[in-house]
Amino acid sequence: MNIKKRIERFTTSFNSSKYAWPITFFVAVFLLFSAAVIIFEFGKNEQYSNFMDGLWWTIITFSTTGYGDKVPITTGGRIIAVVTIFIGVGGMSFLSGTLASVFVDRNTRARRGLVDFPKMKNHLIICGWKDHMKDILLDIVSTSKDLGSDMIIIVSNVPSEKIEELKEEKGLKGLNFVRGDYFSESSLRRANVKSARKVLILADTYESGAISEVDSKTVMTVLTIKAISKDIYTCAELMDEKYESYLKQALCDEIIYSRELNRRMIANTTITNGMSHIVFNLLSSAKSNIRLTTCGIPEEYIGKTYGEYKNAFRVFPNTMLIGVLENTGSPNRIKMEALREAQKTSDVSRLVSNLQQVKGLEVNKPVLIPEDNYVLRKYSQAIVLERI
Repeated sequence: MNIKKRIERFTTSFNSSKYAWPITFFVAVFLLFSAAVIIFEFGKNEQYSNFMDGLWWTIITFSTTGYGDKVPITTGGRIIAVVTIFIGVGGMSFLSGTLASVFVDRNTRARRGLVDFPKMKNHLIICGWKDHMKDILLDIVSTSKDLGSDMIIIVSNVPSEKIEELKEEKGLKGLNFVRGDYFSESSLRRANVKSARKVLILADTYESGAISEVDSKTVMTVLTIKAISKDIYTCAELMDEKYESYLKQALCDEIIYSRELNRRMIANTTITNGMSHIVFNLLSSAKSNIRLTTCGIPEEYIGKTYGEYKNAFRVFPNTMLIGVLENTGSPNRIKMEALREAQKTSDVSRLVSNLQQVKGLEVNKPVLIPEDNYVLRKYSQAIVLERI
């Protein structure tokens, strides 16, 4: 049944294709002329003993290659050869022109952001635009170990010229582009959001400078993504903190408080000398050989204390453990599993307490320099300083 459906789907797709008629025509020519030359040459020319000999001769003659390994000797066969040569000259010109137009059309569509990416897997989608987009992208590519520019898709309404300017940079030549509203389901599906490793939603002020409108679009984007799949990891930049509750209700996995970060950086730099340099170097591997990152905690340490893990961690060179990041990964999966665990009790009061804990579960919660008796939980990662 599945094979039958696939055949029907292929037939429907082929019939609706603009290349259906040319392909059918050329196949018919090959078969007809192969049969014709065999009819004239069979029994008179030992070079043509079966249909495959005729098909081989037709393809070689049609392509104007002319190996000369098979040559018709009958009048009818030679007439067929002349007709095949003339059709072949025109056919090859048609094929080369068609192929050239296909590649030109695809490149043009790609530059304009009209190409879909149904086969892209484990890629990064960036929704929105920033004036310093080039620097953001270069930092992403240089910081990541396995994410090249060819695995990044930008979804935005910016002119294609801006994308072409980015691709002139050596490290961004493979950048992909989907033109459209980044909060639109159709645009996100064209970028194959369901197979993405992460979606980064920027506070896009390109089309509107109003903070409320920018943050509203960010919330709409997260809602749209989570409607497609709740397991897609979303990281959203927020300008006004009053929209934080909406993002959390939309199950946003990570929120970047860009204005709040700037404000706190200024305040801390005023009190502590060099604080801005410290934070900048930690976040910029290009300026320092030290970076702040996270890594997975081995399964055998889950349920054990932070002190035990810290002692084992000291044997790793060029790294320093500074804390734990709780509840990483898909918040939907984590909360559903926590809910099932919370219901495994017959005590009503304990059940209520467990459900309240699940409700207050905080995703990606950092616990810096915890006590040694702190118990490592499932879905936690280690926060480390790493020399690179």
